[in-house]
Amino acid sequence: MIADITAPDSAIARQAEELARRVSSDTLFNHVMRCYWFAELFAQQEGTKVDSELMFLSAVLHDLGLTEEAPGPHRFEVEGAGAARSFLAANGVSAERAQLVWDNIALHTWDVNPFRGDTSRLMQLGLSYDVSGVLAASLDPADVAEVLRRYPRLQFKRVFNELLNREVDTKQPYDHWVHICTRVAHNRSPIEIVDAPVVLDWAPFDE
Repeated sequence: MIADITAPDSAIARQAEELARRVSSDTLFNHVMRCYWFAELFAQQEGTKVDSELMFLSAVLHDLGLTEEAPGPHRFEVEGAGAARSFLAANGVSAERAQLVWDNIALHTWDVNPFRGDTSRLMQLGLSYDVSGVLAASLDPADVAEVLRRYPRLQFKRVFNELLNREVDTKQPYDHWVHICTRVAHNRSPIEIVDAPVVLDWAPFDE
């Protein structure tokens, strides 16, 4: 149960939450917080021990690239990872630990984190659950309802899609990469790639 989970209360965790709160809209801030709590619930469900502080830092800072805190020319996950690493290093976090956060954030739009380690894997489950409802039936509905009560979605599907469109519109040509095997598959038989609103609508939540 969510009542059995205690979020990390270290100085750096508080500073990271304050940063996310300061630079994010209410909708985006609530999203990153939900991601952390969903990740913890998945860890609890599995009975898997994780580095809660590392998971908290990675989840709460993972969308800095969609804010003015990280306005550079690269993909939002890369810019956000760099901003998070710099912030952590400036606040006394070791280079090695800051790099682990960089890795989690920079890789969160790919399919790599699920194969790295339990903390990275479960953080990714939390993110994916909130965005597109992966494993939608596997968390206790009462726990999910409590997370949503604490951090309402506030039209998340619409607002997040707008952020993604702004990301593409402001960085032209957009610096993205298509997996080389996807290119092979597409040229054998064109692959239908659904737009972001379709993916966001997979999540079993109202806006």
